[in-house]
Amino acid sequence: MSDTAKKNVVSLDDYGQMRRGLGKGPGTQALRAIRELASGKLSHHIGRMMEKIDDALFARAEKAENNMIQTQYFDAMRELRIIRKDIEEDFINGFSNRFNQGVPRQTSSGGSFNLNLDDDSGPGLVGKDELEEDLAIANMVTKVRNVCTQNLYYLDQRIGFLIRDPDLENWQNPLGPEAICDAFQEATQRVETGLEIRLVIFKLFDQHVISHMDEIYKEVNQYLVKMGVLPEIKTTVRRNANPPGHLPPAQGMAGGPAGAGSPEAGVAPGYGEAPMAGGQGVAGGGYAGGYAGGNHYGDPGQAYINALTFLQHGGAGAEGMGAGGTGDGAFALNPSDVVSGQVNILHGIKNSPLAQDLGKGGNMTIDIVAMLFDYILDDKNIPGAMLALIGRLQIPLLKVALLDNQFFSRKSHPARRLLNLLATTAVSWDESQGENDPLYLKVQSIVQSVLDDFEDDTRLFETLLEDLEDFLQKEEEQAAQRAARSAKLMEGQERLDVAKSTTLEEIEPRVNDGQNLDFVREFVTTHWKNLLFITCARQGKDSPAWKQTVATMDDLIWSIKPKLTREDRQKLVAMQPALLTQLREGMERLSIPTTERDDFIAKLVYAHGRTAINRDENTDTESGTETAEPAALEVNEQQAVVTEV
Repeated sequence: MSDTAKKNVVSLDDYGQMRRGLGKGPGTQALRAIRELASGKLSHHIGRMMEKIDDALFARAEKAENNMIQTQYFDAMRELRIIRKDIEEDFINGFSNRFNQGVPRQTSSGGSFNLNLDDDSGPGLVGKDELEEDLAIANMVTKVRNVCTQNLYYLDQRIGFLIRDPDLENWQNPLGPEAICDAFQEATQRVETGLEIRLVIFKLFDQHVISHMDEIYKEVNQYLVKMGVLPEIKTTVRRNANPPGHLPPAQGMAGGPAGAGSPEAGVAPGYGEAPMAGGQGVAGGGYAGGYAGGNHYGDPGQAYINALTFLQHGGAGAEGMGAGGTGDGAFALNPSDVVSGQVNILHGIKNSPLAQDLGKGGNMTIDIVAMLFDYILDDKNIPGAMLALIGRLQIPLLKVALLDNQFFSRKSHPARRLLNLLATTAVSWDESQGENDPLYLKVQSIVQSVLDDFEDDTRLFETLLEDLEDFLQKEEEQAAQRAARSAKLMEGQERLDVAKSTTLEEIEPRVNDGQNLDFVREFVTTHWKNLLFITCARQGKDSPAWKQTVATMDDLIWSIKPKLTREDRQKLVAMQPALLTQLREGMERLSIPTTERDDFIAKLVYAHGRTAINRDENTDTESGTETAEPAALEVNEQQAVVTEV
């Protein structure tokens, strides 16, 4: 955790009213209970995750491009076996400490992950490794907020009620993804084998812990409901009763007098607010705990656009959107339908009371856009995960069609081209790649940018279209490079297979000769075999280097066989210096330790002497002792040559 984040962790004593108001009462008991519940769930999932690390690192080691990377993975496996329990304990303790102390909400607009990318000379520069870690953590936080929108929203409301900060304006949800991911990032600082290993661990954390956060949030919500903490949370928002020119800002604070919606009445004020994609509440207008009355001011088309913008930012519905602004009737959407992207919500939007003010042309626009998404959502060629992303663009595309009358008339309209390109790209996506695939992440990023940033300026779609086109072009180039590398790897593998079989064909008939001494047989099958394999793989079996390596093996094996004639002994004496030199050079190439090399040479020299002695013993009966002295002299000559070498 960065120093900035550490400074932002303060004691729950600063919760003030919450501490004084609840003390040891039911509110504090509820907080403690859900802390233990969440801690138990997280402990279970982090334990399961740590069980997978060894296999994940081993799989990467097997696919490593070189020995250095492979060694790094093996070192990481050894390290993590030692510190596994420490990481688990640090994570759970870090989570509990943050829960107990409280984490204040960042006051800067940059959010929790403030990356200084503009000034590369200032003291606030984020290092490359820290930047990569923070980006990985930020992606997980975003994923939780996208996937767990509904359950996390409900939990935010209940936590806000318990700590007397209904809108979580001052404090973060201690069960929120920021607190959990931050605790895990801090726990992984124990890992000393490098950034690459920590990123692998983050990926596993995403797969085995983050993927279970929605069910954890759901269970915590159910527990709080049983304890009577906001058992019912409305997901509708009162329509704005303020005249034009006095609209509250997008991040407006819920206001109004204390009443049925105040904390004293047991209901969290602002509960009618719905979360934006970044997790912040956005006021839908008027007073969150107040009233819907008042006259309708301004263009009903603009009011409809404002309502759509609210839905786009995560709102579940808009109450009081009656025709003419009278407040009669209500329009609400299932939050899961809005977030899932797999249900056509435009048909329901058309039937909302406010849509009647758009007139025939507006309703026809809604019909056409709804039909467009009917076609997309019914396309069986688009994988479900991609379909869910593209389906979330229903409301933004409807806004474009209502705001820009060229949307239908211009085929080259950037919003239309972006939608078409997203659909075409989605068809070609391989769902087995999973949600960590770069293409999926790019589409997710573009969709999220539309949801977060599009208000009424359609130029955003042009920017995002260019971004996607550039990405796809680079992906195509990288795919071509991968294909070329794959062909090269296949060619290399083929060469390795040939080298392996050729090496075995050369060695097996030679080492099976019963006359070979055991230490030479072991040397050839253990060490020289590797040199033969490397030489054949790199230079081929027709190369001079390969032929020389085979010849050296033949000379070695011949040199330890009995020498029955004077010519053989003279030949051994003549070839020995070159043979020993070639053996030493080969052993150096194989990085055989010096001691082992010297031991082998010593054994070989001794074996050479024995071959001459054995010959003399066999011929003593025929030649008497006259030949013994020359033989001994030749052995001494051999040893002298060895000493010189």
